[in-house]
This record gives sequence, C-alpha cells and structure tokens, in this order.
Amino acid sequence: MWEKLTVGQFISLYDIEINTNLNIIEKQQKMLSVVEGKDESYYDTFKYRDLITEYGEKLAFFENIPETKPVDFLKVGDKRYKFCHELNEITAGQYIDILAFSGEMMQLNKIAACFFLPMEGKRYQPYGKIPHDVVADQLLDAKFIEVYGCMLFFCQLFSELISNTIISSMINQELAQKVVHLWQGGGGYTALSRWQTSKILA
Repeated sequence: MWEKLTVGQFISLYDIEINTNLNIIEKQQKMLSVVEGKDESYYDTFKYRDLITEYGEKLAFFENIPETKPVDFLKVGDKRYKFCHELNEITAGQYIDILAFSGEMMQLNKIAACFFLPMEGKRYQPYGKIPHDVVADQLLDAKFIEVYGCMLFFCQLFSELISNTIISSMINQELAQKVVHLWQGGGGYTALSRWQTSKILA
C-alpha cells in the first residue's frame, strides 16, 4: 500500500489521526474512506467488530515504513520533476520557502514543492517559474514514499553540512537548525514514528 499512497492521502490520514474532536470510530471510518476511496457512509452499516477487522487489514501497513531512497525524478501523471540533490543548487528563494513551511507534516506537499523542479522536455525549469502553490497542488498526487525518501535524504545532507561549514556563522547556524527541524522533532520523521505507534494505529 505504501507504493500506492499519495502525498495527499497521507496528509489526510495524518490530519484525521491528530484531530482530537473525532472519536476512535470516526477516525477509523474516515481513514478507511481515504485508503479505500469509498464514502464514509459505506461503513455506517458495518458491525463494529467488522469495522475493526477491516481497519486492521487495510491500515496494517502503517506499522512499518519500508526503506526508501531518494529519486532523481518524480513523475506525477504526465508531469516530471527533478529533485534537487545538491545544496548548492538551491536558491535563496527556495531557502526562504523551506523555512516558511518547515516543521509541519500537514504542509508536506508545500515543503516538497521547494525541492522538486518541474521539467520542460529534458531540462528543468528554474524555481519560481511555475508558482510554488501550483507545484504544491500537483505534488498532492505524487507517491508519498518517493517524496518522503527525498526529504529524508535532504535532511541528512543538510545535517552533514552543518558540522562542516555552516556553523561558522551564527546566522547561518540558526537557519540550518530551522531547516533540520523540517524532519526532526516538530514535524518530521520523529513525528511520523510517533504516529505509527499511536493507539489508533495499533
């Protein structure tokens, strides 16, 4: 299921899980609706034991995230995007947008739109030529596991850079720590791990 899950579906599932206004049955129904593509009302007639069984079968894959590696190119429908592997490829404008959206899992598509550049033929377009919000909306249909792998790669790359060159400047150090926060603590891998082991997905 991980290979089929889109960024948009993941955001929806995460939003449902952290919604304190929903009880466990509502969460189960809504999550099943997202994964199965069925209307929530479809599950209204289920006996609760059957709902639990269905939930356990369809959402069991969330217990473990498979190992994933960054991709060079991302394909969404008939569109292709190049992933920025090198920090020196990233512009000041991209850094500003990264900081604006960092630390929030709900903005995963907006964070990803800072790293994936739309392709035009065999060449990638400069950042900003296609508005960030347009790219972010397109990336809602991207495969979550591919986007996630690229984000983890960038976090590791940035962490390594901090220990070498960026710490020479207090301003840059603050910038670096904020970017690392993209996938640590507030909204990244740690948060996702907590989500995987939460009671609702046990």
